[in-house]
Amino acid sequence: MFPWVKIIRLKKNYGFAKGYNIAINCIDAELVALLNDDTKPDPHWLEELIKTIESDSRIFAAGSKILFYDKPTLINHAGGFLTIIGAGIDHGIFQKDIPKYDKPRYVGCVCGAAMLIRRNIFLRLGGFDETYFAYFEDTDLCWRAWLLNYKCVYVPSSRVLHKGGGSWGPRKTPIRIYLGTKNMAANIIKNFGAIRLLLGLLAFIIFLAARSVIFMFKKRREETLALIKALNSIRKNLKYLFKKRALIQARRVLSDKELERLGLFYSFTQSFSMFINEVYEIARK
Repeated sequence: MFPWVKIIRLKKNYGFAKGYNIAINCIDAELVALLNDDTKPDPHWLEELIKTIESDSRIFAAGSKILFYDKPTLINHAGGFLTIIGAGIDHGIFQKDIPKYDKPRYVGCVCGAAMLIRRNIFLRLGGFDETYFAYFEDTDLCWRAWLLNYKCVYVPSSRVLHKGGGSWGPRKTPIRIYLGTKNMAANIIKNFGAIRLLLGLLAFIIFLAARSVIFMFKKRREETLALIKALNSIRKNLKYLFKKRALIQARRVLSDKELERLGLFYSFTQSFSMFINEVYEIARK
């Protein structure tokens, strides 16, 4: 029915990161759209992203406003912030879709579930880090783009509905805890400057310790084991992470302070509030 469509059959599940790297390397196009299979895009979603990315040659990625599939009046993602603990935070998540989320702006990261990227810059960045497999690989990619002074933009006129959790289930399953934890640490080690690296690692250790204590107190064995597995993975990959850090830091153009001035990071108050909310959410379950 669609003879122009090329299907790439992979022998196994390489995850979001390597799977897209393989696909994008097979494409000969200036712009590449990433769209999850559990989404329902608005008819003009791609047109709006193209208009935005073509307006400025320094724009690397343009991301959609993403709403929950079953609750389309609620925000899933309205652009993302970078955080001191290495996570990407969805702006507006679980909030009502009101006019304040309709303003295009620079953001720390956009969501890989619905985004448009420049292929040449993607390749210059080295693509997604394949050691991530899944989760926060889009945060890392956008973060590295900003370090080279390429821009990531939130485009609210591009709207997409997203089911989410199709591959790994709810937000706090053991596999998502494992992947998210190790990838947050990787983001900190690779992408922060020297001072923020120390602050980030300290904040990460405190965050990890709090989660561990609560999981053990609540006798949530599988979640506790997921954190231990993540720590072991971080330990094994330290040589690789610091090698990647050296390459990234040697090429960076913008400092952490410059990224902060652009409004790409959660503030200390927002980060502390996020930490408290996360701990409370774990404790009450």
